[in-house]
Amino acid sequence: MGLSAAWHLRRAEPDARVTVLERGRVGSAASGASAAGVRAMGRDPAERALALASLARWPELDRELEGATRYRRGGGLRVALEDAAWRKVPGWIAEQRADGVPLELVDATAARTLAPGLAPMCAGGVYCAIDGQAEAMATVTAFAAAARRVGARIEEGVGVTAFVAERGRVVAVASSDGRRHACDVALVAAGTWSAPLLAGLGVRVPLATRGLQMLLTERASGALAPVVSAFGRKLSLKQLASGAWLIGGGWPADIPDETQNRWALRDDSVKASLEVAREVYPPVGEATLARGWAGLEAFTPDDLPLLGPVPGIDGLLVAAGFCGHGFALAPAVGDVLARLALGGDARADLWRGLGIDRFDAAGTIETAKGAWC
Repeated sequence: MGLSAAWHLRRAEPDARVTVLERGRVGSAASGASAAGVRAMGRDPAERALALASLARWPELDRELEGATRYRRGGGLRVALEDAAWRKVPGWIAEQRADGVPLELVDATAARTLAPGLAPMCAGGVYCAIDGQAEAMATVTAFAAAARRVGARIEEGVGVTAFVAERGRVVAVASSDGRRHACDVALVAAGTWSAPLLAGLGVRVPLATRGLQMLLTERASGALAPVVSAFGRKLSLKQLASGAWLIGGGWPADIPDETQNRWALRDDSVKASLEVAREVYPPVGEATLARGWAGLEAFTPDDLPLLGPVPGIDGLLVAAGFCGHGFALAPAVGDVLARLALGGDARADLWRGLGIDRFDAAGTIETAKGAWC
């Protein structure tokens, strides 16, 4: 999100001085660990407009970035394995179609045409032709290179230690190398580490950290085009261009040290994830597991991101808490943040309902006034 915002800012205002402070290496945290799904299907109503705006840009994103995200629009297929789930599908489709998500009801025969090898008990599914996938590190690298190309400065190995505010406005950012960076606008896009940064300004945001597991198999036969998921199952299954299966779905990993971005795979999660993948798509069982990893993700109580200005502090924006499904949104989120930073048309229609102030009623945000350092 930070790299996308930097790139959009410099494209919109070439004279703007834009600096990205990256506490580690670019892509070393959640962005690089992502499953890299690009979907509109199954989104909460509050983020559907944002998702549709982003997905409209993905087919041309390589050209825009002058880089390779390895994106391909193979569609998304969510299948029902039980009759009870299948009976609920028409209503699930209708509710999303009302917001412009192009979903198609497919019977068992059509589902197997889209994804040969599906489990015999598949009753049918839902297909979204505009869904697809990219590759996480390729995309992060492409955004970073594009931001640098248009003049944004990216400093790796330099973390933010505090924000400096005067009379209710951010005026500078203090970094881990002892410098103070004067600014007109500061953007917090630090993933799970966003909450402690905001806390230094007296802003309490309800972000909880979870480790999400990803598994990668050795190269396998077949050519599965859509991303496959299933009602009532924790699964996101993709076949990469290499032929390997990439398996996600939100299975938990342990977090021995959150501050250092450390994670550990759990044997029970690895076993359960593989079992579900093989149940839904048996050909996965023929492949050998190559490796696994996890990303530390920030979750909000309603599983929706925090996006937009921070109430009570001028010049401070936040993009955090994407709850494991933010990757696809990066093009639109970066555009929104750039517009907000420049004070122009902020496309509120895309992020209305995602603002940080939606938690005010629960008393989870406490904004202090005055000066902080």
